[in-house]
Amino acid sequence: MKNLLCLLLLVASPVFAQSDGLFRKGNTVYVESTSKNQNSQETEQAFSESLRESGFWNVVSEKQQANYIIKLDVEASKGITLTSWGGTSIGCRAKIYNKNEALVWESDTYRVSPNGTNGFNAKKASARKLARAIERKVK
Repeated sequence: MKNLLCLLLLVASPVFAQSDGLFRKGNTVYVESTSKNQNSQETEQAFSESLRESGFWNVVSEKQQANYIIKLDVEASKGITLTSWGGTSIGCRAKIYNKNEALVWESDTYRVSPNGTNGFNAKKASARKLARAIERKVK
C-alpha cells in the first residue's frame, strides 16, 4: 500500500508541476481562435490585447515561439435578452495547451451581452472578463 501511494505521488507530480509552471510571470503564450468568423477574430484580438496590457505573460505572434498555446472558443448569439436590447452576445472560454499539445488548464465560459456598461461591445467585454479570470488564477 505504501509503495502504491509513493508511485501515485511520483506519477502525479509532473502534472502538477507542469500546470504550476504555466502561471509563472514571463511565460510566452500564443493565442488562436478555434473559429475564423469575424466575431471570433475580433474577440481574439481583444483578448490578446487584454493579456498584453496585464503584462504577466508575453503574447507572441508565432506559435513556435510560445511556451503555451491558448485556444479561444467563442460563441455568438443574437437577440434580445434580459440584460441587452439586442445585438450579438458573446461567450468565450480558453483552453491552454503546452508545446506537446496536452491540455494544461481550461477556463469557465464568460458570457456578455452588449449594453451601456460595456459600450455595447460584448466582444471586448467578454475578452476582458476572461483575461481578468486568468489574472485572478495567477495571483
